[in-house]
Amino acid sequence: MSRTIVVSAPGSLPWLHNPLHAHKEWRSTLGWKRADDESSADAPRYTAHSNNLYHSLWGKFCRWMAGQSLRLDQVKQAHIEAFLGSLRGRSDAPASVRTMRTYLAEINRVFTHLQAIGVLQSNPAAAVLEQKRTKHETRFETDPPLPLAPAFLEAYAKMAMKMYAEEHAQLRHGWTPARNLALRLIVAECGLKLSEVCKLIPRNVSIKDDGSVVIRSPGHRQVVARTVVGKRRLATALQRWIEKRSELRIVRSRRAAAEGARVSNRLFLGRADVAPTGDLIGGGGLAAARSPIAPHLAERVVTSCVKRTLEELGHQAAFHGPQFVRNAFAARLILSGLNDTDVSDQLGMKTTFTARAIREKLNHGHV
Repeated sequence: MSRTIVVSAPGSLPWLHNPLHAHKEWRSTLGWKRADDESSADAPRYTAHSNNLYHSLWGKFCRWMAGQSLRLDQVKQAHIEAFLGSLRGRSDAPASVRTMRTYLAEINRVFTHLQAIGVLQSNPAAAVLEQKRTKHETRFETDPPLPLAPAFLEAYAKMAMKMYAEEHAQLRHGWTPARNLALRLIVAECGLKLSEVCKLIPRNVSIKDDGSVVIRSPGHRQVVARTVVGKRRLATALQRWIEKRSELRIVRSRRAAAEGARVSNRLFLGRADVAPTGDLIGGGGLAAARSPIAPHLAERVVTSCVKRTLEELGHQAAFHGPQFVRNAFAARLILSGLNDTDVSDQLGMKTTFTARAIREKLNHGHV
């Protein structure tokens, strides 16, 4: 799989005197290119929206450095670890490992650049990043949430069908019920991460004559690309959604067009009528949709089904998100007799850690 890297033009930016301004100027020069591409002349620039996001991450680190009276050439590994430890999440709890990795990725990117152009002799963030990549610190990894009953996935699928009937009764001519059903089932039937689902495009899906569906997942971050197969129930739901989707007019926001963002053609779409018509090119309306669906909306679609399924089963869980369904899918594979390597391959995982953690929990009589 090709690796994406960033390239920038060398320059004598005042990194040691004004790292915040230097970062902004440097970021405006960056473009994307493939690792096997020898020329970056035609590499598209990052959009202003993306640059603002990265600049906010770096700005927080710079403000922390200023509070510690540090310059970039004085930063050590321990300082970066201390900064990550200072990050807070909800209710003033320590930040999640995902949040730490997000900040750390940009910090490492900057220090890698500074080492390459000779401003610094070493990159103190590299060792920290390697630790975060290899150390399993999240509750999802060490104590994966699982349903109390092995029949959860079947009950979840039945609830998805029930919710489709309810939503369709309310929106006879609407398209969101078909989308929601396909979205809910694809997570349970194939064990895809929601981030993978949101990246799917129509040509990733092939409906077969035998009633099954083949899905070529493009992968996402730590999940590798792979091909998975779904049964008739999922194939029917996807076919219904694809037909509905073909009737929709996909619109773009004016900001995306102004920033030169790529035209998106994702499989799952979000509603356009919730946005002011003036913010959209071509207008909104009930027959209009936006690509892609917002991740938080996709998560809410799946979570609502998880919660109702647990209520119907009379069970409780501290976590109701899509990962709960993915873990249940992995547990079903383990209970069917698959080994940890085969389970990890189905999940697209590069290691067997998650499969082993779920197996250990199952062996302790979780279900």
